Amino acid sequence: MTDGPTLVNCFVLTTPRRYIERMKPATRSLALACAVLAACAPPTLYHKPGASPALIQSTLTSCEVAALREVPRDIRTVFIPAQYSTLPFCNHFGACFPRTTMIQPARTESYDANAALRARVTDQCMAQAGFRPVSLRQCDPDQVRGADLPPDTAQPALGANSCALRLPSGQWRIVTPQ
Repeated sequence: MTDGPTLVNCFVLTTPRRYIERMKPATRSLALACAVLAACAPPTLYHKPGASPALIQSTLTSCEVAALREVPRDIRTVFIPAQYSTLPFCNHFGACFPRTTMIQPARTESYDANAALRARVTDQCMAQAGFRPVSLRQCDPDQVRGADLPPDTAQPALGANSCALRLPSGQWRIVTPQ
């Protein structure tokens, strides 16, 4: 024990760990907020006036299968190295020295390199069938509260007040409130 208190306490993390622990809730809440907002936004929908939901789903499935046949999956894996940061470490005697801390561990991520091309081929197939992709705002609940939508209702013509309504089943439907 003749080494002194600085060497005895050199393995005790104080400042970096406290900083990282304080940042974890903020990072988690930001990620959760982004996920919630993305889940509420209506996706791009395919529109063709007079088309029934069954016809849309059938055509979309056929186009997705054809696109998968034309543009097969190309799964690639990348290695992302660990991220480190050098932060000052000061013990209770006031002696400070640099300490390297791992911020993020190493990991691998897999992705489909052909996903974007396959989506374009699907869009092209849907366009050949007479459908076009549209992005609409989500319907205001007060605006469509009284609207009764049978499950086989054909798509209306798009207007200035057209919007996307989320059904209890989780699917989206294009409506044009009066």
